[in-house]
Amino acid sequence: MSNTEPRKKAASVNYARYMGIGFAFLSSLLFAAAVGFLVDHLVGTLPLFLLLGLAAGFAGGLYYVYRVLKDLDST
Repeated sequence: MSNTEPRKKAASVNYARYMGIGFAFLSSLLFAAAVGFLVDHLVGTLPLFLLLGLAAGFAGGLYYVYRVLKDLDST
């Protein structure tokens, strides 16, 4: 058994973990933007709630990334 095999496995686990964090950030951003767009469509104020949804999704995504990375750092 080679010495680099455990390192490759650890690297792939970290890669998957960080990809998941990025996917969660992007999905929170897109979900909030979609809800804002839907509200805009119902109310008739096209860019207002879309922009608010983008800002809320970005802030929520950043908070999630901060919290997850803080928890990873403590372990």
